[in-house]
Amino acid sequence: MENEDELDNIKRQLHDLLKGLVIKTGLGEIYDDYTDTVEFNLGNITIYSRGYYHQLDITKEDQEINLDHYLETAKIIYQEVKKRYEQLQKTNELKKSRIKAEAIFNKTLSLDNLEDK
Repeated sequence: MENEDELDNIKRQLHDLLKGLVIKTGLGEIYDDYTDTVEFNLGNITIYSRGYYHQLDITKEDQEINLDHYLETAKIIYQEVKKRYEQLQKTNELKKSRIKAEAIFNKTLSLDNLEDK
């Protein structure tokens, strides 16, 4: 039960972060329908966060993977998105126009082991 609560919390935080990133960077897409779906590319994976269904999926190498039971993987993705978002904020503060959001978010993310430990 505790893991479910933690996973729900991470999914909610990730969804909000992804929505903010799409709005701020123009990368990704927010679908204008009741599902409240955010689609965001993070390197070699595409993240789909569906707020209405409280569902988190990724597509990696043309394979769709539902992360609704993968707490550790969801944590890794959330931490990586947050880290890159903070990196983006620093580049914006330093006015380094040569470093763009695309360069930050297009870096490959390794998710070799998709099972909870």
